[in-house]
Order: sequence, then C-alpha cells, then structure tokens
Amino acid sequence: MNDVLGWVGFIHIMIGYYLNAKQNIQCFLFWGLGNIFFLVYAALIDASPQVAMSLFVLMMNVYGYRSWRKGNE
Repeated sequence: MNDVLGWVGFIHIMIGYYLNAKQNIQCFLFWGLGNIFFLVYAALIDASPQVAMSLFVLMMNVYGYRSWRKGNE
C-alpha cells in the first residue's frame, strides 16, 4: 500500500509539471496533491528528510498559486 501512495504522488507531480509547462494554474493543485501523497508516504516509511521536503514544497505550491493568481488579476 505504501508504494501506491508514492506512485500516486509521482503521477500527480508529473501532471503538475505538464500543466505548468502549458501555463495552466491547475498545476499547483496537482503539485499540492502530489506532495500531500508524498508527505503521507514519507511518514509511513519513517523518512524524516522526505517529510520535511514535502512540507516545504507544499508551502511553495501555495505560495506559487497565490503569486500566480495575484499576477493575473
């Protein structure tokens, strides 16, 4: 089951990269979801550095979404 979370996170992050390349703001939703899956996965496998990285990147997703949205108003 743990591996499924990791793969689901990976797929969401890859979709996020694709949408970002297409300049679609929905990329942040997919990145955020992917990072949440990775956060849970990392916690389950007791990988503290991965938990920290996932939290940081999730915060950057929120920041990026807000910045992008603010720039398009």
